[in-house]
Amino acid sequence: TDEERADFIVEQNYQKGYIIEETDEVIEAWGQTAEELLASLKSAKQAENTTKAKQAVENGHVAFKDAEFETNAQTVGDLTATMLLMQAGGVESYLWLSKDDQAVALTVEDFGTLGGLIADYKSTIWQEKYITYKAQIEQAQTVDAVNAIDLDYN
Repeated sequence: TDEERADFIVEQNYQKGYIIEETDEVIEAWGQTAEELLASLKSAKQAENTTKAKQAVENGHVAFKDAEFETNAQTVGDLTATMLLMQAGGVESYLWLSKDDQAVALTVEDFGTLGGLIADYKSTIWQEKYITYKAQIEQAQTVDAVNAIDLDYN
């Protein structure tokens, strides 16, 4: 009836925010409840948080000996392998190219220090920034609150 149709539209569209689609044969409500929308948005924001944290680690850099060094997994692996080879071969110093292609002489101790700086950088990303943003997203109670979270990994 017209009254049932109006009640359906009020409940589904005005109260729940669903989109109403109507044909000659059927009237349907499509969409998400406010709770479903919030959960969906939180899930997308968490995925964005993870992606941005990974990108920060892969594209990051640390300063050491007046040069910048990359923090990505390839660099860490290369640093570790070079340091071990230096130790095994008794090599005193090795020229390493920095992020901006400066040749920097590094000792075994320098490689250890640089590795520590990279580990600290990664820890800051994952243990401080990522966890803080994750908690903010989980605690957000509204769509606006989730949208207001600025995932800044710079």
